[in-house]
Amino acid sequence: MKGTRRFSRGTTRKAIDTEGDPYIPKIGPKDMAICKRCGAIYHNKRWSFRKRTERPTKEVLCPACQKIRDGFAGGFVTIQGEFIKDHKEEILNLVRNKEERSMYYNPLNRIIEIKQKDDTIEITTTTEKLAQRIGQMLRKAFHGRVEYKWSSDVKMARVIWTR
Repeated sequence: MKGTRRFSRGTTRKAIDTEGDPYIPKIGPKDMAICKRCGAIYHNKRWSFRKRTERPTKEVLCPACQKIRDGFAGGFVTIQGEFIKDHKEEILNLVRNKEERSMYYNPLNRIIEIKQKDDTIEITTTTEKLAQRIGQMLRKAFHGRVEYKWSSDVKMARVIWTR
């Protein structure tokens, strides 16, 4: 039956909730702006990492680079346990791969910082969704226990994975 689909087959992007994010302005930069730090392109009201077909008209700092500069975290991931001592490189590679895949859909999903201690890894992300996805990926790959804590007033998530 024609016309019953809500979205076309070409719609592959996930819904990105930008409401309430103080770093995303209500009125974006002029079309074809480029981030001077990471090279993300703003075109058709979206940030993306794609090849430039036209010359960007303006250099700006994208919201993710602003958050990294200011240290404004949207999510915290804590990885704990004895398991880390033997599998630290494997875990960090999976986390970096998850960030890279997530940036394909939304270039504003980034890791701000990774701190490593003896049997703990602390990861700070720009969005709460990336923190949640890292927790899901760790549980799926290495099992263990994941705990999610969401704040009600500020868009922030704290994810704790233990094994």
